[in-house]
Amino acid sequence: MKQGVRGAWIVTLVLCLSLAASLGARDSEEKKIEAVIDAVIEAYRKGDVVSMGRHYASDVRFVPADYNPPIQSWTEVADRYKEAFAQLSGLELVRENIYIERRGKVAWVFYQWRFAGVAGQHAMGALGHTTLILEKRGGDWVILYNHTSALPAPLEPAPPPAAERPN
Repeated sequence: MKQGVRGAWIVTLVLCLSLAASLGARDSEEKKIEAVIDAVIEAYRKGDVVSMGRHYASDVRFVPADYNPPIQSWTEVADRYKEAFAQLSGLELVRENIYIERRGKVAWVFYQWRFAGVAGQHAMGALGHTTLILEKRGGDWVILYNHTSALPAPLEPAPPPAAERPN
């Protein structure tokens, strides 16, 4: 009887360790995916298209937030970013409420974001959502699909002229 109990404990311990290792691997992959997203956002803030490109597949499909047609390759995406970055400064992009789901070598991610920057002499901002599909290729997670939706950020109302202010 003691050997049966000991055997059950050993089996239980092995199963628990296997489960813990499996969960650890899952967490590790999700952390790698989140690191890709963090690296892309940091490169975006700097206007660094080359660093962004390290995390996108060459055959990426990109649905931009500005209602332009979908883009079919990283080369085209990079050209669009270069054009935009040439007109913008003081970029800030804050990611919130991220959700990562992974199935083997494919993952999908969605999150909300807030953007602020300066175009010429004008401050601008936007709020939005992004959905990404990533695939693990050659040991690295790369973005295969990016769909971004945006709304202009609500502006603070201008104060009324002094003559209209209540006393």
